[in-house]
Amino acid sequence: MNTILITVDALRADHLGQYGYERETMPALDRLLADGTKFTNAFANGPYTRISVPSFHTSRYLAYERLDELPTIGSTVSDAGIQTAAIGTRTGFRQYEGGLMFDEFVDLGRDTYYEEANQNRGPIERLSQGTRRAAQYIGDKIPEESPVYEQAKRAYDAVLGEGFEFKGYTSAEVLTDTANDWLQKQGDDEFFLWLHYMEGHRPYGVHTNSPAYHDGVSETRIRELMKKAGTDPEAVSAAERETLIDLYDSDLRYCSQQLSRLFDELSKLDLWEETAILFSSDHGEEFGDHGKYFHRNYPYDELIHVPLITKTPEENPETISDQRELIDLAPTICALHDIETETRPFLGTNLFEGAERDVYSIGAQCSRESVTAARSNGWKYLSVGDDKSLFDLENDPTESKSVAEEHSRVVSRFERQIPTRLFESDPEQLEAPEDEVDEGHLEALGYLEVKD
Repeated sequence: MNTILITVDALRADHLGQYGYERETMPALDRLLADGTKFTNAFANGPYTRISVPSFHTSRYLAYERLDELPTIGSTVSDAGIQTAAIGTRTGFRQYEGGLMFDEFVDLGRDTYYEEANQNRGPIERLSQGTRRAAQYIGDKIPEESPVYEQAKRAYDAVLGEGFEFKGYTSAEVLTDTANDWLQKQGDDEFFLWLHYMEGHRPYGVHTNSPAYHDGVSETRIRELMKKAGTDPEAVSAAERETLIDLYDSDLRYCSQQLSRLFDELSKLDLWEETAILFSSDHGEEFGDHGKYFHRNYPYDELIHVPLITKTPEENPETISDQRELIDLAPTICALHDIETETRPFLGTNLFEGAERDVYSIGAQCSRESVTAARSNGWKYLSVGDDKSLFDLENDPTESKSVAEEHSRVVSRFERQIPTRLFESDPEQLEAPEDEVDEGHLEALGYLEVKD
């Protein structure tokens, strides 16, 4: 059996039609659900990539501290003699290259794939790649209102058929092209492939060829909205918030188009039936739910409740409402390849085994305080330094009013169990990691525009 893990950055579960959203933002996922399982209560173990991705690849909560020391999905599957590969783009993707231990690691954000393949490309493909690089340079050096910028943009559109890409990551179309090329070369060899799409990540709405839920928002206006939401979230009006959501949803619909191309390719190669697909996200996204936008904020549910859909050859359509967490991905993928994991220090459990379990999440942007969250039996506990909050999710699903004082025994129970489960014997390890990416990249992704 083959397995493909697909993650879409910053995708919150409640913005998918499959999870009750009013818009069908990602209809491609219906193909997975036709024979698959939907997990309605799946949670990321961190509210941003730098914590979440290492956690689900190692099935450990504090993996960002010891990534090079821990076995991963990639290393475990590779040790079993199965080909492994990861294809992704930007958002610090390259920092995981050594630690995640895949046989092949393609970071499209650094043009690695295209530089290596350029010698086999024709003049049109080389022109396209050269135009992208020129556009990146022009976008950094020349103001948008400049006549030179407008002339360069028209030339760029003529070559690539897209508006100028200022988004700081490679598009889902290019990522899917790369994945399809890789699949075509595999033959009958068993494989595990991880694909990480960026379309849920800000800046939103930058694909001019995407099906839009908005009426023509200019790139200049998109930049303004991104900056305002990041630096002065309280000043974002209700209408501007709706525009941000429209742009976000449009990017999801665009990503869905590319997922359909990937699924079509699997069918064309006769791989669809024999390939297990697991779809999720590394974290969600905030739209003012708790006073902020984007992510890297505190682990409220809008940032850690993620979609999780699986399709395996043995599955029948099913919905599982019991809580699951993303550290469960590693043992599940290994089990699909018939790999024993008893000797691996995985903390997760096969998604298809066991009943309800407690879930945990850690970390927040720019906080040097200990930040933890846990969900159990209808309660949500959130600790930020010395501040403790407790939410009754049945009566307060938006986590708006803490009832910690009224339920001190529940708070005490969480405080006892978290060190045992989360920190093992070293609670002092909990410190939000620094992102090891250059400032230009952070600015392109909007992180330097977010207020502490």
